[in-house]
Amino acid sequence: MTLEGTNTYIVGARAPVVIDPGPDLGGHLECVLEAAGSPSLVLLTHWHQDHAQGAQRLAAMAAAPLGAFTGTAQDAEAIADGDRIRADEVTLVAMHTPGHAADHLCFLLDDERAVFTGDHVLGHGTTVIAHPEGDMASYLDSLERIRAAAPVRLYPGHGPVVEDAAAVLDYYMRHRHEREAEVLAAIEAGDGSITAMVRRIYAAYDPALYGAAALSVRAHLEKLHREGAVEERDGTWRTTR
Repeated sequence: MTLEGTNTYIVGARAPVVIDPGPDLGGHLECVLEAAGSPSLVLLTHWHQDHAQGAQRLAAMAAAPLGAFTGTAQDAEAIADGDRIRADEVTLVAMHTPGHAADHLCFLLDDERAVFTGDHVLGHGTTVIAHPEGDMASYLDSLERIRAAAPVRLYPGHGPVVEDAAAVLDYYMRHRHEREAEVLAAIEAGDGSITAMVRRIYAAYDPALYGAAALSVRAHLEKLHREGAVEERDGTWRTTR
């Protein structure tokens, strides 16, 4: 689920910002701090453990504040949508991008026309939008917002750096619309349960992935339900058209 692991980014030189310290593993945070030197701030894209588990300890080790999205219950300074964060000679702009998680932030690096995307966009493959935390409508709106920023490079939370940002963002949007069409087609073919939809839509995939796939299908169904395209009666999903 985390591809090669969680990427930690150090932005700036003399007093950098550390984005997503990752897990609280023996030796890992010490290596991050050694590479960062004297961090001025530790930032989180969101509070999922693979990104945030070591954040509070790293902030304490560095004697630096920890910043995360406004409204999180953790011990962190509030970062709001649109906040500008200075790191030496560069500036990061916080962008609230809910969908994968309600508290998700991306960070725009204006100087590079690049975005640190956390779990919003990955280095390869696509991110999971898992009901009930994941919200497909919000995710699509957030994707559109990142596309509108016209980045040329993406620094994802997992996987390699994305150098063809526009193409990948277009693919992400297209993939979600295609998956939504597959959900509707499965219902119209008689698959009234999420289990049946998953078996049809993900027939070519490893069944070990079906649990995550079911949560993604449910997120699509919730979006379609709010739009009035589908309904659930007695545990069976059907289209309304």
